[in-house]
Amino acid sequence: MTTSPPRPVFIIGAPRSGTSVTTWALGQHPDIQPMPETAWIAAEAVASLQSFRLGSERGEFSHLSNVRFPFDAFLEHKGRAIDAVVHDAFARRLMDKYGAEGRPSADQLADPEFLHIRLDPDHPKTRWVDGAPINTFYTWALARMFPDAQFLFHLRAPQGVIASLEKFDVAGGVATEHEAAVAIWTEHVRAAWNTERALGPDRVFRVDFDRLQSDPEALMGDICAFLNEPSCSECVAFLNRRLNSSGTHETDIRDTLGALAGFKEAAALYDAITATRTETAEGREAGEQYIQKRFESLSADRPLLGGRS
Repeated sequence: MTTSPPRPVFIIGAPRSGTSVTTWALGQHPDIQPMPETAWIAAEAVASLQSFRLGSERGEFSHLSNVRFPFDAFLEHKGRAIDAVVHDAFARRLMDKYGAEGRPSADQLADPEFLHIRLDPDHPKTRWVDGAPINTFYTWALARMFPDAQFLFHLRAPQGVIASLEKFDVAGGVATEHEAAVAIWTEHVRAAWNTERALGPDRVFRVDFDRLQSDPEALMGDICAFLNEPSCSECVAFLNRRLNSSGTHETDIRDTLGALAGFKEAAALYDAITATRTETAEGREAGEQYIQKRFESLSADRPLLGGRS
């Protein structure tokens, strides 16, 4: 486990925008471990807010408020604890997958369908990438839990996500009706875009899904440069094998889009995002307010044991 500040990578945006494939592609990098989709880290963000409030509710008579303990510092301590659990879990995964030596067998290396978590025992894997879409709604807290975290905002046109979610069962998920898929796209993309606006280009990199399909090698090079990591041929090779697992395309639903509730709003949001690359101070403030309110709304009325019911 690394003793340096944790530097996770969170992939945010709508499901079926290449989030999973990029998670596993980056996981082929010598310094980045891929994680199965989490929910517990977002849950820890909620619990952190609730527990901090419990520890601060009685002024000088409560432990945290007695010394005016700052919430950001509280979250950062939680982030370090989460990082320790992640690395401990990774050590256990290595033994489960590769045995005590943590080395892939020749058969595993030759199998193109085998999902590797480390290709060589000498790879340090000091960082981790989490592609769980739920993290999209908790970025305000995640950015404070992990001050050195970086985010990849995957953006795919709404019609592509709608078509893919409709046949998500082909890829092991749950098939989603068109109007529900529009709502899923809009909710996730609005939150991810506001994260980009709030945190800026040093912490958020926008991943264009069309580019992911048309030029994965150059895109992966740009992602690695953004993460300040060496380029990785194994990452690119994985992308080339795994894209478009549901086998669907935007043209599958083109004739039905106009009648979908919410689609015009989604299309307008997509156009606004793709037309915007540089944010104003007002835009950054608006983005910050949005992601903070989104996080707080999801954390409200969820008391911990011992809290108010």
